[in-house]
Amino acid sequence: MLDITMTATRRPEIIERTIQSFKENMLWNCDCLLTANIDPVGGSEEDGEAAARVMEKHFNAHIRMPKVADFGGAFKWCWEQTTADYVLHLEEDWELLKPIDLSQILRLLELHKDLALLRLPAFPSTEKTMKNWNKFFLWNGEFFECPEDLRITVGFCGHPSIIKGEYIHRCVRWLESNRNPEKQFHKGGPRKLTAEVLRWRYGVFGGLCESPTVRDIGREWIVKSPWRKQGSKAFFNRWEKIDGV
Repeated sequence: MLDITMTATRRPEIIERTIQSFKENMLWNCDCLLTANIDPVGGSEEDGEAAARVMEKHFNAHIRMPKVADFGGAFKWCWEQTTADYVLHLEEDWELLKPIDLSQILRLLELHKDLALLRLPAFPSTEKTMKNWNKFFLWNGEFFECPEDLRITVGFCGHPSIIKGEYIHRCVRWLESNRNPEKQFHKGGPRKLTAEVLRWRYGVFGGLCESPTVRDIGREWIVKSPWRKQGSKAFFNRWEKIDGV
């Protein structure tokens, strides 16, 4: 019923923390297939193998470990492998902070046929809205819904999300592996992909006046590491190593 996709680097400790938080707070009774790409970034080859062992300890895992780091290619490959009706989309450095009722998310996705996904909130909510960067989603009585005129702006993002398999299968064929995957869902992306994006609704799962559900735990590592996102961070697709850091 549920697949997990994960784009990852050679950071076994962070991967362990991420997976453990999701198992304890959402996936405690879920037999999932984890499809993961571990790029050769962040540590040694032994760290990459350790990262794979962490994944295999927790899930039935299908893992690719390419010789060259390529975020866009990793994202596309992971999505191409999915076969389940629903997919938990993850990057390796997100921590789930509190219990989440997965069955409620799946119920809402099943009920609303044109709802592509429900993502987990990285921002707080009020009695009417959920903040998403400098945009706001309105509470519709069941979830916080992306306004129609913002679907091509913030409908999809790389934050942890439960996504319909149908949506993934329809979108992945138009993804270009040599570009930042997230930005392709926005204005300026491949024409056929953005047309598909506009066909669907998007939401954030959560309640009124609540704190964030997920937290990015990878930023401290990036600051201390010699690895950097090449070029503009907003359009990042490849990593580069900085000498002397």
